[in-house]
Amino acid sequence: MAAATGDPGLSKLQFAPFSSALDVGFWHELTQKKLNEYRLDEAPKDIKGYYYNGDSAGLPARLTLEFSAFDIYGNP
Repeated sequence: MAAATGDPGLSKLQFAPFSSALDVGFWHELTQKKLNEYRLDEAPKDIKGYYYNGDSAGLPARLTLEFSAFDIYGNP
C-alpha cells in the first residue's frame, strides 16, 4: 500500500529481459522428436525450461532449455 502513496523506501516491480540458453542436448532431442514422432505435425508442443535471475548485476537472466525439456510429465 505504501508504494501506491509514493513511498521512496519501496522499489517498484520491474521487467528483467532475459537471454535464452539452448543446450546441445535440446537440439538433439528436438531433431529426434521431429523425425520420429512429430513428423509433419506443426502443432505447438508443451516443453519445460528453467528461468534463473540470480547472476551478478549487469548480467541478463537466463531461460535454459535442456534435453529434458520435452519430458514435461517426468522427473524434474
